[in-house]
Amino acid sequence: METIVNLRQEVIEPEGIDRSSCIFTSDACQHAASLPDWSQEYLQLSPGRFSGEIVEASTGPIQVFRETLNQCVDEKAHPRPDTYTIGVPIEVEPGGLWQGRALVPDSLMTLNPNEELHFRTPRQSSILVAVVGRAAFERHALAAVGVDVQPLIAQSRAEQLRPDLAQQYRATLNNVLACATTTPEVLEYSASSKAMTEAVLNAALLALRARPSTSEQLRGGHHVQRSIVERARNHVLANPESPPTVSELSAHLKMSRRGLHHAFINVLGINAATFLRYVRLHGVRKELLRAGNDQSVSVVAYKWGFWHMGMFSSYYKTLFGETPSATLRHPPGIISTQQVRLH
Repeated sequence: METIVNLRQEVIEPEGIDRSSCIFTSDACQHAASLPDWSQEYLQLSPGRFSGEIVEASTGPIQVFRETLNQCVDEKAHPRPDTYTIGVPIEVEPGGLWQGRALVPDSLMTLNPNEELHFRTPRQSSILVAVVGRAAFERHALAAVGVDVQPLIAQSRAEQLRPDLAQQYRATLNNVLACATTTPEVLEYSASSKAMTEAVLNAALLALRARPSTSEQLRGGHHVQRSIVERARNHVLANPESPPTVSELSAHLKMSRRGLHHAFINVLGINAATFLRYVRLHGVRKELLRAGNDQSVSVVAYKWGFWHMGMFSSYYKTLFGETPSATLRHPPGIISTQQVRLH
């Protein structure tokens, strides 16, 4: 069954729901809300009309998905609680940062349970990810090869695998998605669902054990700069009717304009002034997506600190690929095909 819906809030489904879905989106914020079991915020950083796709399957303690984006976005996200996240890019362009580490071809991207993800995607991004329950993965690793998972993911990072091993991991996740979406009845039988789960656990464990060990620590400077970016974002969102200037933001954060500039360039690839404008433009867009046709574009723009409607419309169209009035008249929807089975 195919439906077109506008997502207004995130729905978290508990473990124990077998599901496969394919979702097409045309807005970064709606895309962030479309990945099941994840709590996410996306900030679009590159200009142009957004297009995204999520192909996802979930069974028992695992979730596998492929996410494809055509714009650079800054992702702040939390997966399902008490899960390990192990991903690999399908295609990678320069500019991607996973937990502060640059993505390269065949990077293995990991995230520890209950840790917040910060992922600045490249302009064109396509990744494959497995999210596995902590307890199930740790039991499997001990039973299968007698190893403890926790030291294998001692630090969430992106580390390059051998190309053949990365391709092997990609192949397993792609096969799971292909089977779950083209023949969803595979999820209806305990034996096939269990075998699919074991295939993902084995592939993730093999990839983790093959990842080169390294004593290199993440640069503390990046974490400090990421913290600056998040504090700035929170301050802007908390004060939409009194948006700060760069100087006011510097004073609020008790740091120099130069230091603020370097933090935003290193973390997001844009300067502080552009960041402030982008956050406010996203605030306007979210309100327009929620509003009815009786809402005034100018009123929402004024609320977020834009006073020159010509400049505002130009900024908005450059970033999102459409005018604010077009967003209000024809809000982007989400095309979703989904198969769900409750245990």
